[in-house]
Amino acid sequence: MKEQKDKKNKLNKKTATGKKAVDKREKLDIVDLDESLDSENSERTSNGQSRRVRLVRFLRTNQKKLIQSIRKQKEERLTVMFIPHNEKSIRNFHISNLTLNIVLAISGIVIFISAVLIIRHNSTVQEVDKLKISQKDAQVQFARVRQEIREIGNSYANFRKHVSELSGLSKGQSMPDDSLFAAGGVTLPEDLDLSQEQTSIANAETIPIEMFLLNRIIHEMEVSLGPLENMKDYLKKREKIIRNSPTLWPVRGYILNPFGYVRSGDRLKAVFNRGIDIATFPGAVVAATAPGVVVSIQRDARFIYTVRVRHNYGFETVYEGLERINVARNEKIGKGEKLGYVGQFRDSPENILHYEIHIGVEPVDPMPYLSVLKN
Repeated sequence: MKEQKDKKNKLNKKTATGKKAVDKREKLDIVDLDESLDSENSERTSNGQSRRVRLVRFLRTNQKKLIQSIRKQKEERLTVMFIPHNEKSIRNFHISNLTLNIVLAISGIVIFISAVLIIRHNSTVQEVDKLKISQKDAQVQFARVRQEIREIGNSYANFRKHVSELSGLSKGQSMPDDSLFAAGGVTLPEDLDLSQEQTSIANAETIPIEMFLLNRIIHEMEVSLGPLENMKDYLKKREKIIRNSPTLWPVRGYILNPFGYVRSGDRLKAVFNRGIDIATFPGAVVAATAPGVVVSIQRDARFIYTVRVRHNYGFETVYEGLERINVARNEKIGKGEKLGYVGQFRDSPENILHYEIHIGVEPVDPMPYLSVLKN
């Protein structure tokens, strides 16, 4: 019995000694780990890497718990059983919690990424639809712009014609100046189809016809600036003459009988009309066509007045057919000043103003003077 007790005591001492040695070894390992971590921490702290030091401390304090948790999940297993309705054998599948969590995590990541991609795809599809709608609107607007440019081109053709005529008159020519827009630049062919989407000019790169029209208009407008400036200077130099010339319409209306030989309704023979007859509405205002002096006022048996005004540069104007007058003899009047009101002229059922222009003692056609500036 004593021998057995001695053996047990020796065995216990050896076991205790072994445990102490193991504990001491673990403590030494921990001390060595602490010392190494402390030295590494000091080195990294000296280098300014405090984040890694905190991470190492965190791993050191939680590494045992993390390892134990992983081992526990690895040891814990789940069994999936497939039980058929017939007499076939049951199938069992064993899977650890760790594997299951990894599979679930990967599945969650895949689902999340897929959802993000689907959302982005839907937003891209919506943006594409918006761009398609914007493109259709842009096409409609561009078609309107094309039509507006073509209308501008048609209107500019009239402007070009008038500028050519004015340029010819400023040079003393009776015909339009066709050479004004011929120097430099490009011109549209006469047989060019403006309904075409695009055209090629002078073997150049294919360009839209609207761009060509705009470039031509810009070029020709630059060319016309010179003649317009010349005409502006011409008018400025003759501003005094124009201001004192009978260039206004005496009354608003339309020409019933022009200057020259006319045939009236009650006469078979043509008679010479020394002026023009302007049909208008009853009581229309009659204005002086140039500044001057009232030299005479006559009234017939039907109380219809005739006013004669003398102007500068040998002009005289006659206004016949006024029912009431606002001026007196020898009164100075300005251009556009009211002379009176239109009444019923002679035996005509219409309200007519007979208007004449004299240079010296000779009557002249008033139409060239009225065509200069219309009021």
